[in-house]
Amino acid sequence: MSKSVFTVHRRTQADRSAVTRKKIIEATVLLLQTQGYAATTLQRIAKTAGVSLGALQHHYPTKAQVMAMVLRHYALRRAQLYRLAMRGRTLPEQRVEAMLDAMWSLVSEGPDFVATVEIELARRSDPELAAATEPVLARIDQFMAGWLSGTRNGLPEQKFMTLRLLNTTFLRGMAVEISRGVSLDELAEAYALWRHFSRSEIMKIVHQMS
Repeated sequence: MSKSVFTVHRRTQADRSAVTRKKIIEATVLLLQTQGYAATTLQRIAKTAGVSLGALQHHYPTKAQVMAMVLRHYALRRAQLYRLAMRGRTLPEQRVEAMLDAMWSLVSEGPDFVATVEIELARRSDPELAAATEPVLARIDQFMAGWLSGTRNGLPEQKFMTLRLLNTTFLRGMAVEISRGVSLDELAEAYALWRHFSRSEIMKIVHQMS
């Protein structure tokens, strides 16, 4: 008679820490979207995440550090989404269209983008937050400019930098409209118009450089 062998997999400390950080990030994003930056305190984050305040502060001692981590989390998600969108697309037209579709997904699917806008707006009156998040935002801007221009190394053309700023400004405006309760159907129509304009301008620059 054979005996069944059960293997017990115990989570390591690293596993438990990763789970805790994930809960904290998700709770912070939810609170930023629904309550705003001022109301997203460490105490509320801990309660929403289902962790103790001590456990939260073990990973992120200050609110500013929590917010910097949320921005990093969003940046990684954005990079992954763009890489998946670009996979197998070699023609400039295909890459531009895939990128613009990915932008809409970022704004319309989930609370992450709205949360990042809340953080960015709060930076103007919070020096500690501004200092903690500046390096992350600089990398996001560099990443966006690189994807727009197709230049992964070095500084992109100024025209691409200007167009990146226009795209980012438009997307942030969309996030504000979502926060105001404007329906995604209405916003999708507005984005379709913007997408047509942005695609046209990007392709003009691409053709001028070729």
